[in-house]
Amino acid sequence: MDEIDFCLLDGKQYTKIYKFNYILIVIILISSYIICMFEYQTYYLFRGRMIDNQLEIKVPVEDIEYFKNNHYLLIANQKYRYKITDISNLYIDDNYHNYLYLYLTIPGLSNVDNYIYEAKIPKEKKRMAKYLKDYL
Repeated sequence: MDEIDFCLLDGKQYTKIYKFNYILIVIILISSYIICMFEYQTYYLFRGRMIDNQLEIKVPVEDIEYFKNNHYLLIANQKYRYKITDISNLYIDDNYHNYLYLYLTIPGLSNVDNYIYEAKIPKEKKRMAKYLKDYL
């Protein structure tokens, strides 16, 4: 019986470096799981002005696809359906950026002329790992 107690008491103690490495591996595994599994939704933020019961928005040409592919927008965290009623001719500013004016009809939205709304529409929903890959 004394030999068994002696063996248990004489057990090898782990070094601090071993404990640190173990904790580091656990943190890396949890972080990589979160990065690979977490989905992130991005939004296209914009301001628009009400003119004749339509929301007028100045949009860069490369961002038009976000408006064509969606059917709703968020204003003050409330969801509104919209319909594109008109797209103006191409507008080029002094820095040679190309813009279009979009006119949206939004039922249920206050139609006070020249009122400025801040809104957002969903752009894309990706996993966090894809965002990190794009930025790195």
